[in-house]
Formats: sequence, C-alpha cells, structure tokens
Amino acid sequence: MGCSRRLPLSRDVPYFRMRRDLGAPIMPAPLPPGVVLVPFDERIAPACRELMNRVYAEGFGDAVPFETWWPRLVADPDFDPALCYVAANGAAVVGYCQTWIEPFIKDLVVDRAFRRSGLGAALMIQALTTYAARNESFVDLKTDVDNLVAQSLYRRLGFVVVERVG
Repeated sequence: MGCSRRLPLSRDVPYFRMRRDLGAPIMPAPLPPGVVLVPFDERIAPACRELMNRVYAEGFGDAVPFETWWPRLVADPDFDPALCYVAANGAAVVGYCQTWIEPFIKDLVVDRAFRRSGLGAALMIQALTTYAARNESFVDLKTDVDNLVAQSLYRRLGFVVVERVG
C-alpha cells in the first residue's frame, strides 16, 4: 500500500482511513465564480499555511507555524509542489489541497466564506484527476471520526471508509 506512514494524526484522536477507487468515473466540479487555481510555490506557501492554521484552529487539525511546517514539507521525499492545489479569490488564498507523490491527500482546507460553494469538491477533483492521469488505482486520505462535514464531502466524491484507527 505504501501510505501507512501518512496515516497517523499528530493529535491522539480516532480517525478513518478513506479510499477512492480511481477506476470509477470522476465527475467534474467547477470552481466557484471569481476563484482561480494558482501555482503553489515558496511565495504563496505562507498564505496557504495561514489558511490552514485558521481553519485548523476551528478544530480537526493542528496549527503549526510556517517556520516549522515549510522546512518539513520541502524535505519530505513525497512532496511535489505541482501536487499542491491553491485556490485564490483576487490576492486571497481561499482554498488549499496538499497531496503527496504517493496517492494520498494530506490536507484540504477552505476559507469559511467559501464553504458550501463547491470549492472543496473542485480542489479534490483536481487531485483525483491528477492521480488518475498517473494511472494510480486508488487514493487514500484520513479524517477525524468526528469530522462529519468532511466525511460527507469525501463520500459524495466516492470515498469509502476502509479502516478506523483509535
């Protein structure tokens, strides 16, 4: 499987490992009006981490200083900036999806003002389409057992629970 080192949460909470079969059709999901995808690089990375910290402060994630996160990210052998999807509305980063070279979706965060707009689905579809084009057979992710909103999105996109941990 190869994804096991990606699965533990840094917080000691129960989580689900979910999987999406990439042989199943991937339905398009448009970006909301006014939102565009922009390339991920060192210049936009601080805004992505700031969005992650804002969202994770609401629960279901760990706020980490950029100065801690960035060196770890770029040193990870599974990191590829082309596999990080950034959604912007003007100059503001409003969505971020980080994936690994191996078929694993690490993070998905959406600014509160853009939730329920289809942005999360659009970012996930970008990742699924990329993995399918690379001929991967499946993609995994993990989500807190109590994160029902995220689980609902993942299920709509074809993910199923394959394991509960904790």
